[in-house]
Amino acid sequence: MHMVGARERGDETALVTFEDLSARLAMAENAVAEESRRADVLNRIAAAIGAGSDLSEVVQTVVDGGVELTGAQFGAFFYNLVGADGESYTLYTLSGAPRSAFADFSMPRNTAVFAPTFSGAGLVRSDDITKDPRYGHNAPHHGMPTGHLPVRSYLAAPVVSRSGEVLGGLFFGHAQAGMFTPRLEPLLHGLSAQAAVAIDNVRLGEAARRDLLQRRRVEAALAESESRFRMIANTLPTLCWEADLEGRVTWRNQRWHDYVGVEAYLPGAFWYDVDDAQARADAQGHWRQAQATGEPLELVLPLRGRDGVARPFLTRVEPARDAVTNEIVRWMGVNLDIAAETAAHERLQFALQAGRLGSWELDVETRDYTASDLCKANYGRRPDETFGFHDLVAAVHDEDRDRMRAAIEHAIATGADYDIEYRAIHPNGDVRWVHARGRVAEKADHGGVRRMAGVSLDITERKRAEERQRLLLNELNHRVKNTLATVQSIASQTLRSAADAGAFRDAFESRLLALSQTHNLLTDANWEAASLHAILVMELSPHAGGRQGGGGRFVLESDRDVRLNPKAAVALGMALHELATNAVKYGALSTPSGRVLVRSRVTGLDLVLEWIEQGGPTVVRPSRRGFGGRLLEQGLAGELAGRVVLTYDPAGLSCRMQLPMRALEPTE
Repeated sequence: MHMVGARERGDETALVTFEDLSARLAMAENAVAEESRRADVLNRIAAAIGAGSDLSEVVQTVVDGGVELTGAQFGAFFYNLVGADGESYTLYTLSGAPRSAFADFSMPRNTAVFAPTFSGAGLVRSDDITKDPRYGHNAPHHGMPTGHLPVRSYLAAPVVSRSGEVLGGLFFGHAQAGMFTPRLEPLLHGLSAQAAVAIDNVRLGEAARRDLLQRRRVEAALAESESRFRMIANTLPTLCWEADLEGRVTWRNQRWHDYVGVEAYLPGAFWYDVDDAQARADAQGHWRQAQATGEPLELVLPLRGRDGVARPFLTRVEPARDAVTNEIVRWMGVNLDIAAETAAHERLQFALQAGRLGSWELDVETRDYTASDLCKANYGRRPDETFGFHDLVAAVHDEDRDRMRAAIEHAIATGADYDIEYRAIHPNGDVRWVHARGRVAEKADHGGVRRMAGVSLDITERKRAEERQRLLLNELNHRVKNTLATVQSIASQTLRSAADAGAFRDAFESRLLALSQTHNLLTDANWEAASLHAILVMELSPHAGGRQGGGGRFVLESDRDVRLNPKAAVALGMALHELATNAVKYGALSTPSGRVLVRSRVTGLDLVLEWIEQGGPTVVRPSRRGFGGRLLEQGLAGELAGRVVLTYDPAGLSCRMQLPMRALEPTE
């Protein structure tokens, strides 16, 4: 032994030999190598977390690295999938042993040993888990089951996400006792934190990819829906458009361009940009109010066509709202040509203005009233009859008399114009509307009114015309709303019974075309009535090609034609369209030899319409009722207060409709 040095420590002398120094140096080098190895493992784990997008690969790297860091024989990561009983871990990845090592065993349960890891309470380290006081208290195994991997040294830590969710647990084991020292606890804490970061990052990436895929799907669906909307809007006979929140037009349908001409209005123009300055100012006022209240607006706006003629259009503007926030995102508008109606109204106004005006004078002090013959006629009096001021007041309707007296006394007292409309009762009991106007004709010496003069006009026809116009505008609005409601109902019912998007599109377009054809018939008749025979021909003629052996596909039997009101025409048109479409797809018209008998007759107070299919395939009652069945048995019967019976006879489908004539014929 060589002495390389000495030091005094009390009365003892400590000797340091060369061998001691060599041993210490070797220990230091081993420690440095161990730290370098651990640093290398941690770097590999960190690199895998940073670059990995596959959750299984990243977690496997973490577990493999944990086995290297701890010196464990095997390690595992269990996902924390807690069930209703609070005890459900699932093996995700394993290192140091094949997965078959766990194949015959149930997953860990929320026992005393596993509870800290299940709940995220903290790390568990045991030199010999079989001697741990928490071990072996749970049935049925009271410890590790037979054949389980041998575990004496035990080390486990929960993996907790940034949000505090316990994602799972890292578990490491060794067959020998005392293999995991306290120095490993900080390493395992760091490792579990890295595992949590890895899982969170991969989850975020997967969520982002799912969100991107979902957004693309939504965008594709919106694009398809937008395309269908544009196609439908371009086939409507009305002028349609969209505008942004400021009122700038962002889209117009083809009908709008056909009428106005593309070059007439530049892109980005406001919807109320019209040539008439007064109409534009009125529209701007209504528009500002609609913007402030979020309510729809309706007004008559003159639109100049490509022929240079400005025609009046009933214009309705509706807000379109976000489905989630209910905030207005844009405005939708339609323009309905009411030139014919407006022209009729203007002609009526001209006739009234060119009508007979009666003149009158009133002596304010004596109340002497002088009326012309035409003025007397406005109150139902003959030219030779006496008609004084008291007679005038007595002729005014009881409900209007006080108002008339107050108006004329106010004009006398203030010198203001006298302008009032009221009802007058003729001697024969007729009630007529009179518009009386007057002003000061002469002032007295004291400065007050001495004499008034004015005119009276029978405005009964104007009042009636105004009422008719109001009803007409209400009817136009009602028709637009009803049409939109019908389209919405058809879309909803078709979507409910369609097998896929293609079937929905085909069925929806077919039904819209049938609705449009019926509307065309009604439009030709000014929406007063449509012929039952015309509707039959319109709906059946597309399917009336020849059949094998010659002859027509349809046999029509009818005792007489029936005029249908608009509601009945639309309902029957849709019903016949559904019957014909069903016959072409599945019934008599799907075979060369099939045909359909359509029979109509008026029996008593009812119209009986029968549809009888013959020569088609064998009929089988459907397992569920589709759009056509609901339309016939519920919609048609409910709309027209009738009774509809569908019979699924194997020889051919038949439909019998018994409808009351009072619900079908137009009101004259």
